[in-house]
Amino acid sequence: MSVGPQSSRGLALAIALVLVAGGCAILVESAPARAAGVTVDTSSSLAITATAPFTFVSSTYEQLPTNTTINVTFTDADTIAHTFSILDRQGWVIPSSADLGSLFDTYGFLNGPYGINASGPGTFTGSFQSPAAGWYEFVCLEAGHFQSGMYGFIAFGENLPANLTVTAAPTGPGAGVFIISGTIVALVVIALVLGFVVGRRKGSELEMPPERLGYPEPSAPAPAPAPAAPPLPPEPPQR
Repeated sequence: MSVGPQSSRGLALAIALVLVAGGCAILVESAPARAAGVTVDTSSSLAITATAPFTFVSSTYEQLPTNTTINVTFTDADTIAHTFSILDRQGWVIPSSADLGSLFDTYGFLNGPYGINASGPGTFTGSFQSPAAGWYEFVCLEAGHFQSGMYGFIAFGENLPANLTVTAAPTGPGAGVFIISGTIVALVVIALVLGFVVGRRKGSELEMPPERLGYPEPSAPAPAPAPAAPPLPPEPPQR
């Protein structure tokens, strides 16, 4: 008769539910939405705005002229600093886990030495020489902004590929989701195992002895009889 296992298992189940709920909240918050809309601009000027929270407007441009000077007007409509930086690598999507500093050190900036940096609210201008036909990705290099969804795509002399539509958050789970999910599962399993072990030990401590339940205590088995001594040999005759 015991009450320990039930209470311990209930505690383990409660811990598991809390862990799962927390993991779901993390997963939801880890999927930033991208801005929608495609801007077709065949002129040699480009207007782009940084808004809160971590959004470029627009986030996609196509059909900009090739091999010409592009004049950029970058407006920071947010309250914090942002950058408009185009990675000089054609036809490539930057992985969400990438080290942007190393990437830009390797491939460089398409739009000037360091892109256009907005130190805070206001309008900033710049220009760069457009390349031949192709498409590129641009990002904000402020810490954490790219990972929060601040990036987009720009195409010169052509349309963007259809699979670069940015009307929704990324559909792939990504490495971070797998790590978080695996951690949650491991914590749930550990909580359940610990609850079971603690419950078994607590139950054994509270278990009533058999005589209290009306059952006689089993008696110890009788010791086995000692083996008989062998007979003594006859004495030799006397002379």
